[in-house]
Amino acid sequence: MPSEYIMYLSILLVGSLAIGGISVTMISINNSMEDRAIETGMENILQNIAESIYGLKESAQQQIAQGATELDIHIMLAIPEQIQEEEYKIEVIFNNLTYSLKASLIGNTDVSVTVSLLISPESISISGLIESTGEVPRVRFTYNGITSNIILED
Repeated sequence: MPSEYIMYLSILLVGSLAIGGISVTMISINNSMEDRAIETGMENILQNIAESIYGLKESAQQQIAQGATELDIHIMLAIPEQIQEEEYKIEVIFNNLTYSLKASLIGNTDVSVTVSLLISPESISISGLIESTGEVPRVRFTYNGITSNIILED
């Protein structure tokens, strides 16, 4: 009789451990899926901003080619304030070869996405930061007759 009691307790313990292991695995999968959904949302936003930058740059270069000596053009961006109930920021990253856009969560900078713009720093200057909760996020192109700048601003 005592051996049956120990056997039942052993089965109960093994079952409890199995349920606990499955629960931990499911929570981990859920968290990684949430992070991936956030990253996908940020990547889509960065792609849309990159398209806006290219369109603005192309339009401004056409105006400069037609003789414009000064330009100050801006495009308003329609970006969501939150992704999966998380606020985020978008910043321009610069290296010697190209500019990139980087989006990261404000509360957790470990979750981030980077998209390369493939625009040479020799041809134009790009800078700025947009927070998702900013009043009026926009991309601005300025030209003073000598230098061209693209600025991300709230």
